[in-house]
Amino acid sequence: MPHTSEAKKHFFMHKALLQAKKALKQGEVPVGVVIVNQQGIIIAQSYNRIEHNKCQTAHAEIRAIQKACKKLSTWRLNGCWIYVTLEPCLMCLGLISLSRFKGIIFGAPSTLFGSGLADSKNLPHYTKELIIEGGIKAKESTDLLQEFFKKVRRKGKGTQ
Repeated sequence: MPHTSEAKKHFFMHKALLQAKKALKQGEVPVGVVIVNQQGIIIAQSYNRIEHNKCQTAHAEIRAIQKACKKLSTWRLNGCWIYVTLEPCLMCLGLISLSRFKGIIFGAPSTLFGSGLADSKNLPHYTKELIIEGGIKAKESTDLLQEFFKKVRRKGKGTQ
């Protein structure tokens, strides 16, 4: 499997961080995603567009999954891996599971909105087949998030 080496994990997470930086430049919460097929090729990438779209369904994961499904002409993403800079929320975890991904690699944990991936015994039964690994480039992911929220606080905006 092409995703198991540490070098590959860091390479793909770096690509996800580049997507997160695009979100940051556009005033979005900096979350980026890449989706990699069984051959180790990036087939989709995206970043958050919630503020732009004015809708929570514009999460980076959802947008990337839509692109991957369109590219492959199927909703079944069997054998694919999703790399995301922030632990997915419950909505995104549900979509990842239903889309039949092989695994999730994420950067920073999210204690506020994350789906609890660090405690896999509490995950819904349908996620048990997923391979889950967190902490890849966690510091870089966290640094981007902190930069964003410092800017938000300086502007006096609240995020809900």
